Amino acid sequence: MNITIDDAVIVDLVKKQVGNVMADLELEFATVDINQLSEITSLSRSTLLNTITCEPEIVEVTRRIGSRVLYLYPEVLEAYKKVLERVGK
Repeated sequence: MNITIDDAVIVDLVKKQVGNVMADLELEFATVDINQLSEITSLSRSTLLNTITCEPEIVEVTRRIGSRVLYLYPEVLEAYKKVLERVGK
């Protein structure tokens, strides 16, 4: 018995499954701090503080609670992407 499955169907099923797994692993934080942002972006804390967090897109999603600085998540990811596209050229 031979079964033929179209490649497009296989690709679609794999994409759906990967999407499901990624959704399960996605962070569910409302905010992240500078250390978590460092882990997410793979940039050092000092690089983030000196060059990225002062950019207007990041400042827009920054919140201060007392002396603690937090970044809205997942909004900070979109802001980070915009900054990279602008300054990374």
